[in-house]
Amino acid sequence: MKPIIKFHCTDVVVAMRLEQRLDGPGEDARPRRIEHRERVREDTRMHHSLDIPVGEITLRGRLYLPEDATGPVPVVIAHEGIGSVAEIGFPYAHLFTDAGLGVAFYDHRGLGHSDGEPRQQIDPWQFARDMRHVITHLSLRDDVDPARIAVWGFSLGGMVGMFAAATDTRPAAVVSVVPPVSGWSARKLFPPAELAALDAAIVADRLGQSRGEPPVVLQTSGHRTPDGPPVMFTDPEGLEFIKRFDGVRSWRNELTLSSLDHVFEMEVTAYAERITAPVLMVLADGDTVAPVEDAREMFKRITAPKELVEYPGQHYGILVDHFEEIVSRTTSWLAKTLV
Repeated sequence: MKPIIKFHCTDVVVAMRLEQRLDGPGEDARPRRIEHRERVREDTRMHHSLDIPVGEITLRGRLYLPEDATGPVPVVIAHEGIGSVAEIGFPYAHLFTDAGLGVAFYDHRGLGHSDGEPRQQIDPWQFARDMRHVITHLSLRDDVDPARIAVWGFSLGGMVGMFAAATDTRPAAVVSVVPPVSGWSARKLFPPAELAALDAAIVADRLGQSRGEPPVVLQTSGHRTPDGPPVMFTDPEGLEFIKRFDGVRSWRNELTLSSLDHVFEMEVTAYAERITAPVLMVLADGDTVAPVEDAREMFKRITAPKELVEYPGQHYGILVDHFEEIVSRTTSWLAKTLV
């Protein structure tokens, strides 16, 4: 089916109905700091190690640059979904560099090789503040064009990128793929009958941590069982998607219970009008993990130049079936936008 294109002043809305139906098991592991000797699998592409000081901690990752770069280049800060680590992105760095873009992957605080306690703690507000420090760090490099630093992410990474772009005028472009933009909607991932108990458990965990107890941990993706740990994502497509994380030593299929408290407090739509950079949003038209209606509402409220692409299917389904296509499509858009 041909794209349906509508023009609204400076807005470009592209609702692309691609014809395929879409269809993301996790491992149990204790959260722990990944030591330097366990560093990621070898990668033959040229890259620079990143050690980014943020207050008393260091964020760690890699910067890939185009092989033929002769001067400062545009650079994209890239992040995947909740609990993901930089190592997962290394295999597709070439999709950015082949388009003439540098790409920086780094671990959020408390994850992978980066510092920060407690481990496996998801805090989107803090992650976005950290990202602003990463922008500063990259802008001081001679091989990076500080006027052409963009943010790219999917799922939680898309949320964090938009929040950073809304609170910092330096990002030159934003790509957000299937972003969860409402913490209130994120509560719907759990059965309604369990929410009261979940809220009570979050409070009990706060009290426990104040007494010096370790944070309660839940499984990110998997199957809920009567005697098993709490699980956040149970959809079959999500379980299929994280198979690509197999063998990634710095990844853990778990997060702290208090992470949910942090996710529930995020309402990114309230910041939509503050985004000044061009935005490309890619959505799944049947998304219930990051409800598509919420993302569409945020898209309407963005006043910067913007473009919307929708694939048919579920949140993880479009990532399973169209991941490389989505990365290629979005990097092409970035290359044109950052010229």
